[in-house]
Amino acid sequence: MTPEALDKASGVLARDGLLLGRGEGAAPQLVLFDGRLNPAHAALLEREPPALLLATRDPGGQPSSWEVRLLGALLRGGALVPEEASVSREVLGSVADVTAAGERAAEAVIQAGGSKVAASRVADVVHEIGVNALLDAPVDDAGQPKYAHRRGQVQAVAEEDRCLLSWAVVDGRAWLEATDRFGRLTTSPLVRVVKAWGEKAQVDASGGGAGLGLRRILEHSDAVAVRVSPGRKTQFACGVDLGDARRRAAQPKSLLFCLERG
Repeated sequence: MTPEALDKASGVLARDGLLLGRGEGAAPQLVLFDGRLNPAHAALLEREPPALLLATRDPGGQPSSWEVRLLGALLRGGALVPEEASVSREVLGSVADVTAAGERAAEAVIQAGGSKVAASRVADVVHEIGVNALLDAPVDDAGQPKYAHRRGQVQAVAEEDRCLLSWAVVDGRAWLEATDRFGRLTTSPLVRVVKAWGEKAQVDASGGGAGLGLRRILEHSDAVAVRVSPGRKTQFACGVDLGDARRRAAQPKSLLFCLERG
């Protein structure tokens, strides 16, 4: 990013009170870039705290207003799904619940004027974030995964392990969020995906699943925002454009990971 473009982008953020430090101390570094992910960005996610990767997709090298809103909500503890939208919320206790929720979200996309391709993309993201929250997040009292290593055999979880899916369609974009009550997600899975960005997808079963779901989420989404309260809650939100742009993986993306302390 040129100094001139950086000044313009910083001005947009300053108006919303979002100027951060340069990675010094405990403040997360805000990295403004063109949104084209590449393996070098993995090192930024490995920082402590992780850097916040904000795309400058608007004309003149500025971040979009909707991404600035998302960043502000993430850092201030606000709602990641736009509050002005008509938000649907569903408690998920089974894989069948996840599938049904994805179908309802896809139908909302069609009703909003989106294409069948966009609706399928949204249903796919719902499935991935829903199953991750439902089966990968829960652990027992000893901290051992309850379902992750037998995902193919588990169809439903215990009542206390259910997760929440929130979704809305607004201004040509679907907002999807899965929330679990365990707060175990780290940047490590994201780092692995970004390190392999642009390469052929490889199966990684270290987390219990096939390891391809997170890559599909990033490929389909224009922005991913994650807020983790360790031991309490993980919120994983995605913004999915309803346009028919091809080669979704090559489109600009913001990747924002916030680890709450205390």
